[in-house]
Amino acid sequence: MFPETAAIFRPQFSTSKKQPTDPLNVLPPELVGYIFHLWLLDSIYPNTKYWHSQLPVLLSLVSKSWRDFIYAIPLLWAHIILEASQGAVPTLHVLRKRLERSQSAPLFLDIVVGEHPDRDALMVLLAESSRFRHLTLSVLDLSWCDDIPTQGFTQLRKLTVHTGFQIPTYVDKLSAVFASAPRLCYVKWLSTGDPGPIGVNGHQLHFLDITVFHLPVTRLLEVLEACPNLRNVVITFQGEQKYTPIPARERILLPELRSLVLDGTGHIACILRSIQAPLLSRVDIKWWHYNGHQCALEALQSLLAYSPNLEEIALRRLLITEDGLITIITNNKNLLKLTVAAERWQTSFITHRTFELLTHQADGKYALPHLEKLVFRGAVDVPDQVVLRMIESRISPQDDAACTSRSRRVCSLKSICLDGCKPMAEETISRLESICEKSGLKAEGTFATRNHVDISTSTIPTEGRSSYFSFFFYSGTLILWLRDLLVGRR
Repeated sequence: MFPETAAIFRPQFSTSKKQPTDPLNVLPPELVGYIFHLWLLDSIYPNTKYWHSQLPVLLSLVSKSWRDFIYAIPLLWAHIILEASQGAVPTLHVLRKRLERSQSAPLFLDIVVGEHPDRDALMVLLAESSRFRHLTLSVLDLSWCDDIPTQGFTQLRKLTVHTGFQIPTYVDKLSAVFASAPRLCYVKWLSTGDPGPIGVNGHQLHFLDITVFHLPVTRLLEVLEACPNLRNVVITFQGEQKYTPIPARERILLPELRSLVLDGTGHIACILRSIQAPLLSRVDIKWWHYNGHQCALEALQSLLAYSPNLEEIALRRLLITEDGLITIITNNKNLLKLTVAAERWQTSFITHRTFELLTHQADGKYALPHLEKLVFRGAVDVPDQVVLRMIESRISPQDDAACTSRSRRVCSLKSICLDGCKPMAEETISRLESICEKSGLKAEGTFATRNHVDISTSTIPTEGRSSYFSFFFYSGTLILWLRDLLVGRR
């Protein structure tokens, strides 16, 4: 942050009677509006609350000039969080005024409809359906769909549907929404109902996050087949679902799929055996079934045989033998990130065999030459010197001229985490600290702890926004600053 800017936003805790400077008087209005909009987004998402709709009102309470300024920025009023149930909507007048202030800006809505829908409120909202950009619909009662038009979602790009868990929900009434959304590309579906509406315009979808309950896996495969252009897929199987093998079938071609995340029961194996994704670069599997691990591993290998571009793989509770892990390592030579989490009962699952395979040998041979991040959680039983030798063989000092910027990706491990295992000896940890300091390696987990404190000395910068705006991204800080501003004006 520039010194003059810092002086503008610095809270006034001194005894000086000088009033804080109003940013509206010293900064371009476009910049102030941009700052407020970023603060609003950071406050609302991802953990949305009902009262977040009133955040623009909070800003407008500072002064009349702020009120006039806030009310003239449509984007600040375009994020609406509302329970559209009887008795929950304050007044229709307030809702209409909110929509008027948003003018023609795209709308981002999070709507909850309980067992007694407020049809008047829903009518007012859905009259603006052509402006909906993102819609999250949590609904227990869909009877209102028979009375209120659910069409004309011409700008809708992201749709989240969340229905009740216990009673099967007939969600086919939402097909009209899907059918009238020509730009829809992102769907998140969490429902006990049949996901048929997803396939209405499935060819448009690039992202699908679906959670299913007691749904035949063959029906889920039909949905995937109706969405041939998917790039990212997340499938979660909830509830106790008995694994039922399905007959052999031709694989569903998903030519654009890059990321596949599977979480749940033995049905995961059916998905792995039934799709083909030549551009797949990321696989993340969380296996919760009590058996069938070998079957799932074979299914995974059958999928990866068609995916030569795989760069990242995470297997949680899936592997039960080191031979299985070694097969994954040797068959996927282009991995950049490898994560393996073992079952709690596994105590010596990963041994010196795996680490020696990953160690850069004198003849130049070693597995996964592009590996940048390695994570093993649980079941690691490897001598300290074997671990350290593998690490030292895969890194190069940051100032090593022999490792050019082009080749550094091949010769350098950037991050390692070994967790759920005993800490290394004090002397070995000291050597690891020295390696981290010289190379920028990030070391985490119980293997690299001294008195239960991580010794990571990573030089890799964490993600963050520029310092110029950072003051506004923590809502508590902004509220305190507004409080100080109000006190200064009294």
